[in-house]
Amino acid sequence: MTSPPALERISPQPTSKRHMSFNYSQRYPEPSKHTQQAATNLDQDVNASRAQRYQEKQPEVKQYLVDVLGSQLFDHKFGDPQLKSTDLMDVLHDGEVLCKLGQKVSVSANPTTKFRSSKMPFVQMENISFFLSLCEAIGVPHDEIFVTVDMYESKDPYQVILTLMSFSRQAQAHDPATFTAMIGPKVAKARPQIPTKPHRLKN
Repeated sequence: MTSPPALERISPQPTSKRHMSFNYSQRYPEPSKHTQQAATNLDQDVNASRAQRYQEKQPEVKQYLVDVLGSQLFDHKFGDPQLKSTDLMDVLHDGEVLCKLGQKVSVSANPTTKFRSSKMPFVQMENISFFLSLCEAIGVPHDEIFVTVDMYESKDPYQVILTLMSFSRQAQAHDPATFTAMIGPKVAKARPQIPTKPHRLKN
């Protein structure tokens, strides 16, 4: 009986580098200078638009602070004439005015009662964080709440405006007797559409 012929050993062929490597430059080409310039122009337009809306809303927000806080606001660091000429970010910078505003809201364990008057940056930023915590507690949507640097470093002043607008709505809904004023237009509650009566049932 003859033994079966030995199987020829097949050596694995080395994989070429062409198959091993992935050409990211083809899949994810770098943006052209034109694309980069267009993105830059869009960012600039957005920033300019937000800056303009911030300037337009400043007087209304300041008036809101006067309406709600009254003498508490003017006891802070400036009087009525100074308020009109002082940038809103400077008015709110140390977080004290925000905390005084927040203390008007009647909620249990109100974080704004912890505020401290200080010239130290970390204390001032902590004051701001107390107000932001209150905003979350009373139902201000998370995506409408600014982050501390938006105000403290004036990174995005208009976002601060948006937060205060939303705060004013939530505070008024929570305590309309204290928060009689509101920033911006009232949010209309959508009325459900009433289906029309079928013609065959009208008689």
